[in-house]
Amino acid sequence: MKLVRKTEVWRPTRWGVLLIFLLLVVAGMSLSRSLYPFLAQNHPLPQAELTIIEGWLPDAELVLMVAKMEPGTFWITTGGPIKLGGSLFDEKTYAEVTTARLQKLGVSSGVILTASTPDVDADRTYASALAVRRALEARGLLGCPANIYTLGAHSRRSFFLYKKAFGSQAPLGVIALESEGLDLRHWGRSSLAFRGVVGEGIAWLYVQCTRWKY
Repeated sequence: MKLVRKTEVWRPTRWGVLLIFLLLVVAGMSLSRSLYPFLAQNHPLPQAELTIIEGWLPDAELVLMVAKMEPGTFWITTGGPIKLGGSLFDEKTYAEVTTARLQKLGVSSGVILTASTPDVDADRTYASALAVRRALEARGLLGCPANIYTLGAHSRRSFFLYKKAFGSQAPLGVIALESEGLDLRHWGRSSLAFRGVVGEGIAWLYVQCTRWKY
């Protein structure tokens, strides 16, 4: 009875190791250049009647949005409970905070629909999409073309999940807003931008491996 046996093992030479290293460098450079443009999807609907805002958008991006929008734009704000400081203010969700921010910027309350998301431990973007769908159904607005406004690398995932939540009942577009504070196109230069873009890349893979249903 033999307890060991001789096997042939292939190992790269020094030139082979160098080639592998160079290939990894080229792949890394390609990824760094293409990952953010892939995640920051822009697919706007020119005829959109509704503007869906993810409630965690920074103030700077929200101010620019309001300045560019036509008068009479109908806004839908989204977002779940605020964990830090939520008990100290009247607004308890990001949707409510963004409604208040829009009003502070001069938007009439009559053209704002607040679609707060319930407290969930996972799949918050999908839960927000479902909350928006239900709010639009209650107002008889489901089916009107809408654009989703979100920040940078989050846009592809938001667009995917909103389409899953809405089904084929409503035409949707998405617009990725550029961050004023972070250079996300060169995300490898900043630890904060790196975490954001790489995290969104992982989250995108997650949503592709998950079964979604309304």
